[in-house]
Amino acid sequence: MTQKETEALIRLLDDPDRIVYKAVRKKILAEGANILPDLTKAWQDAKATGDGGALLMSRFEALVPMLQNNLVVSQIEQWTSKPDDLRQIAWLVSRLDDFTLDREVFDDGLDSFKAMFPAYNPANFTPLEQVRMFNNVFFNQMGFRPVTNNDYYNPQNCIPYKVMLNKVGNPVSLALIYMILADELGMPVYGVNLPKNFILAYSEDQRRASFYINPMSMGVMFEKSEIDRFLQEIKLKPEQQFYSPCDALTIVKRLLCRLELSYRTKNDARHSDIALKALNTLGEPLNKVIDWE
Repeated sequence: MTQKETEALIRLLDDPDRIVYKAVRKKILAEGANILPDLTKAWQDAKATGDGGALLMSRFEALVPMLQNNLVVSQIEQWTSKPDDLRQIAWLVSRLDDFTLDREVFDDGLDSFKAMFPAYNPANFTPLEQVRMFNNVFFNQMGFRPVTNNDYYNPQNCIPYKVMLNKVGNPVSLALIYMILADELGMPVYGVNLPKNFILAYSEDQRRASFYINPMSMGVMFEKSEIDRFLQEIKLKPEQQFYSPCDALTIVKRLLCRLELSYRTKNDARHSDIALKALNTLGEPLNKVIDWE
């Protein structure tokens, strides 16, 4: 579509004829990301000048966020082809909440946290000592903390960038920020797909856990026997996935599951649908027989 055709199509958005609008809407949605910059600019110009009537503004307000969300969902789907960049996916999930979030701003936030960790040679410290030092900076100096029960289903606690700003997260989002920083500082920490919680494992071979870390308990470290007891309490049979490091794709599935549930709990159907759409791009769903939350 040429620039003139794009501009003509956008001008038709204020046509009061429902049949015309339906055709225009279909064409705009088909153009997708290609038309988004021009559509966004037209919306911003209309707001700035006050030239847009109520009908036009309502149509901008419906179409622009829809195209923005569709673009982010497609980028999340593209990430699955190389699902190893946790920074990238944390930023993308954050853009489901705020499309305007710049990647540089997001990276600057993480880098400012990294700068707070003292430089050290891991070879000079045991794994337990490494985690204790990390926990001291992450929880005590930075002030990260687990969400309280009365705010457990606040969607903001699922959005990685909001977790970075507010220093409050749920089991998956808090573990994700912890893991990104630990990985970039050379500490072999991975997620563990434990139902009704999400924990971390210190694993030097990414297969067997030396010990476990619970971000929801301010980084307390524990052994396999604690998982055994927990599974007995929630009446689940032990499975290898409850003890071993999981892949990044599983982590993101858990995060989006919790995000969708949080929106649904708040009766936010639009955002719940977006989170579910993003989740569905990640392939095979988590086992629905298990109550992950």
